[in-house]
Amino acid sequence: MIRVTLDLSCSICGHEQFYLPINSQEGTNVRCANCSAFKCKTLDLEKALSAIQRTRSIDRPVAA
Repeated sequence: MIRVTLDLSCSICGHEQFYLPINSQEGTNVRCANCSAFKCKTLDLEKALSAIQRTRSIDRPVAA
């Protein structure tokens, strides 16, 4: 597992750091680094981050 700070907060304790699995033996659950509460599945997090990335690239003005 890797501990990362995300622009999310735990619905149980409000913490902003989470454990992400880095290999298949660690499963697919993203968990709060403070209280270990389940946050989401890694695939769901990846989809959400990809959508945010696409939105930000659309919102940026094109350089002249």
